[in-house]
Amino acid sequence: MTHIVLVEDDAPIRFIFQLAFPSRNYSLTDLENSDKIINGEIDVPDVFILDKQISGINGLDVCRFIKSNDKFKNVPVIIMSAAVDIVAQAKEAGADAAISKPFSLNTLRETISRYSVGTATAICAES
Repeated sequence: MTHIVLVEDDAPIRFIFQLAFPSRNYSLTDLENSDKIINGEIDVPDVFILDKQISGINGLDVCRFIKSNDKFKNVPVIIMSAAVDIVAQAKEAGADAAISKPFSLNTLRETISRYSVGTATAICAES
């Protein structure tokens, strides 16, 4: 079972993730902010998905924290954003991938599948 940690402050997008990743195949921890990650209050997931624009610490800074933290540094991080230059920003922050909003469910599932198995290493742009 793939464990996904999603940090997204937009409730409708969190709901889409709940529908897209059913509990029979996925364990989804959806968070409105990054506090539990920063405080080390979560188990190590298979993949992090971070919205770039979240309240508190933004997703890029959370990514930098994850990649510098001994507990989480080997976990793939995917950044989601509507920003035009999200791929470059995500790469600079150390993310493994970026997904441009709006995104299709197929793109979302394929990207998570690709990075949750730990085989991909390069940044990819999704649309």
